[in-house]
Amino acid sequence: MSKKEKNIIEDNNISGVSGSSGKRRENSRHQRNVHLAVMCAIFSIIVILGTAYIVLHSISDKEKLREAGIAAFKAGSYNEAITDFNESLSRKEWFTEKMDIDTKLYLAASYMRCGEYLSAYNIYNEFIISKNPTSLSKESLQKMSDLAFALDSIKSGDISEVSVEKLKSELERGNTSVYLFLGLCYQQMEQYDEMLSSFNSYIDTYGINTYIAYQMSSYYLGKGDLDNAVTYINKGLSCGDDLYKDKVLFNDIVVSETKLDYANALTKATTLINEYPENETYQKEYDFLYSRINMNDEPVHTKSEDE
Repeated sequence: MSKKEKNIIEDNNISGVSGSSGKRRENSRHQRNVHLAVMCAIFSIIVILGTAYIVLHSISDKEKLREAGIAAFKAGSYNEAITDFNESLSRKEWFTEKMDIDTKLYLAASYMRCGEYLSAYNIYNEFIISKNPTSLSKESLQKMSDLAFALDSIKSGDISEVSVEKLKSELERGNTSVYLFLGLCYQQMEQYDEMLSSFNSYIDTYGINTYIAYQMSSYYLGKGDLDNAVTYINKGLSCGDDLYKDKVLFNDIVVSETKLDYANALTKATTLINEYPENETYQKEYDFLYSRINMNDEPVHTKSEDE
């Protein structure tokens, strides 16, 4: 074998060894990359599952507080509801913006029902200014804001003829929203004819809300004028405002009860306590009506039993 041939064979052997070594390094590098990718995938899954657990656990707690607040609201425990709603809102979590908006509306309603009108006004005004959509239209929010502001303005009960004259002067300048303030002032002053006139003027201009429907129907119930009471009850129930809807529904039950239509009254009371199961006033009314419908005609004691 020539020297040239030997050199060629040696070169081929060296090349083979070098190539084999390169392949081994490449395979080793590939295995390391696969191992690293698997580890990264496992780590990512752990992080995602851990995050999901934390988020879901937090949201669940947030929802529980909100649900407790709704239950307290429907039971008429408005201060308790306020505490629960505020606690729920304080839990800042992802993907809960829509729920928080609805919770705030419940919070505003709770403030209204326990007389903290300025706090309610601030929430309604916040939604009016912001672009966040709510279950209430901007028009409804404005009505609630106006009502909260009006109720807060006369909360002290220090109403005088001077303040009424100032409101009338404002009305003469074209501010027709003053009708609401005037109606509330006249209500406080027990000047009911003027109250009716002011509230009706407000309704003609801006439409009715459940607060006015409740007050007007209550007035006519007190007067024994059931026809007018029903008129305002029906207007209140169809206005799309739920703030004092339960009170309007209760007045509707009272109308049927006053007419001695206990069956119809019981049907309405059943609907009301299904919505407000923990409210003691509504439950007592239901129990009374149920007893009227299901009176036991059989005497408790019979003559034969006594003998």
